[in-house]
Amino acid sequence: MAAKPERVERILLIGPTGAGKTTAARHIAELLGWQALDTDALVERAAGTSVAAIFADEGEAAFRQREHAALASALAERRVVVATGGGIGERGANRELMRSHGWVVSLAVAPETSWRRVVAAAAADGAASVGAVRPMLVGDDPQDRLRALALRRQPWYADADETIVADDLDADTLARRVVAGLVARGLLPTDSAEPQTAHVSVGHAGAGYDAVVAWGALAGLGARLTALRLPSRLFVVADANVAALYEPPLLAGLLDAGFQPHVFRVPAGEASKSREQLNAIHDWLAERRAERSEAVMALGGGVVGDLAGFAAATYLRGLPLIQIPTSLLAQVDASIGGKVAIDHPRGKNLIGAFYQPRLVLTDPAALLTMPPRQRTEGWAEVIKHGVALDAAYFETLEREADALAALHPMESTAAIARSVAIKAGVVAGDEREQEGGQRALLNYGHTLGHAIETVTGYGAWLHGEAVAVGMAFAARLGARIGVTPGDLVARQDALLTRMGLPTRADGISARDLLRATLWDKKARGGQVRWVLPTALGAATLVADVPEDAVRAILLEVGAADDL
Repeated sequence: MAAKPERVERILLIGPTGAGKTTAARHIAELLGWQALDTDALVERAAGTSVAAIFADEGEAAFRQREHAALASALAERRVVVATGGGIGERGANRELMRSHGWVVSLAVAPETSWRRVVAAAAADGAASVGAVRPMLVGDDPQDRLRALALRRQPWYADADETIVADDLDADTLARRVVAGLVARGLLPTDSAEPQTAHVSVGHAGAGYDAVVAWGALAGLGARLTALRLPSRLFVVADANVAALYEPPLLAGLLDAGFQPHVFRVPAGEASKSREQLNAIHDWLAERRAERSEAVMALGGGVVGDLAGFAAATYLRGLPLIQIPTSLLAQVDASIGGKVAIDHPRGKNLIGAFYQPRLVLTDPAALLTMPPRQRTEGWAEVIKHGVALDAAYFETLEREADALAALHPMESTAAIARSVAIKAGVVAGDEREQEGGQRALLNYGHTLGHAIETVTGYGAWLHGEAVAVGMAFAARLGARIGVTPGDLVARQDALLTRMGLPTRADGISARDLLRATLWDKKARGGQVRWVLPTALGAATLVADVPEDAVRAILLEVGAADDL
């Protein structure tokens, strides 16, 4: 038997009729930017007639021969997702082809689910009977025939590389589960024979830590934790949506590495950064008698990183913290620098601490499974680093915007690693955000951004979306008072727009926004201090900004005129 490739470029979906293979294949291909093929469709295209007609005119044996040729043709392609017929594995040669050429995923559904879907599909096609479109179900009792076929085929369905129970999964969730399994195992291909790995050393008052950025990094999680000499018990705090995708393959890898993971799932969204969720995590740790040397692992975006980090910082006066950021915003910003917090009704991140992790492990491939809006918001923090701190980086983002938006492995890994390095450099020189320190520049766009989040209710706007508007506002404000070059406003707007980010706060109360900015942590003596660009790649903190200028720019970016 041929060896399975180290990187998967062909995904094959097997399972009973009605498992949803064809629809799932399209969704998986869309997530990956690959091609979707269907063996039944390939057979019909080659024969110039339907599968039902082939069965009627030539018999099942002839169909199976055509199906084998269609499978071989599909597997000659690279970066392809193939939906197969329910009986593809009846031939041993087909099973061997699939095992040796790709990653085989079995979609398991109960016979009742299969039957319900088959009946619905036949009705939608206007077929006189199920057998008219599903020739293997021709007979007096097609439902009993379906059960018998599923039972006969179960042994080779179970021989797949991965099995996903798909009865209650919609096509989009199912597709993300499949892709997450490949990401967690480090099986997705890159654009280079040598996958790019960046090790950024983040210095602080303690020993410092590594921030590792690599396409496929999640596959090495167990080995990296072993190298840290952590105890075997791990307390994983995970975003519930991320856990639904990654928990099975990640936990299997941790178990193989000798760890004993326990999982606490947190509801997705900013509302989870609350005292209630913090107390729940503390209770969970206490119930399990977590010990001081045992690590808390944050799996998810910035919300979970902040919440789990603050729980780790405050339980037993500090447990080791591992950050596994899965959102772009968390990868380039929230997981780096050791700031952890929960929100207060009066403002975002008002209750928190400085607490450094032992390791940050970033896998850009995980972004493939994030909803588009959650992936897009993170580019605001990336662009922020370029505008406020690194002109050459901003110019790179302009050149590679299309590749970054499409999440090409090499470009996205390099960009994320550069953002991590930029923030790490700032943090090393100003760990605790001292008065007049450079770390304040990392808050470019955040003064108004946090105000937008507070005024609209946490979660209505994603953090990166609000920061993008905050950046558009700050650049305009700087230009109005003569601090910021006018051409920077246009270039920043153009890049934000190309990356799918907003630049306006349409309809939000200008009065409420002004009030909320006073809760910004940079405010002194009741006066807001704004981070404003002075040139591309440079910024400064400005305290004496005329209020009429702030009001005018709020209206310019679309805030409601209720001042």
